[in-house]
Amino acid sequence: MGISAYALVRVSPNKIKEVVEQVSEIKGIKQVHPVTGPYDAIVFIEAPDMKELGKVILADIHSLDGVIDTTTCLVVEY
Repeated sequence: MGISAYALVRVSPNKIKEVVEQVSEIKGIKQVHPVTGPYDAIVFIEAPDMKELGKVILADIHSLDGVIDTTTCLVVEY
């Protein structure tokens, strides 16, 4: 089945459009939305396992110029 998560992303001023465009090209990213509030973008991610989810967040998203910080919220089933 895999793992789904939302990444709440803080981005440097004037980099939001660039970061949103780049994030949308990453494998496993299903949706990216720029938002208002304490975060600048919300990213919906689907991954086969925690290792791949970690790669997407730590290696792919955090490596982009302009990304300051992320908060990851795992989707739970009940």
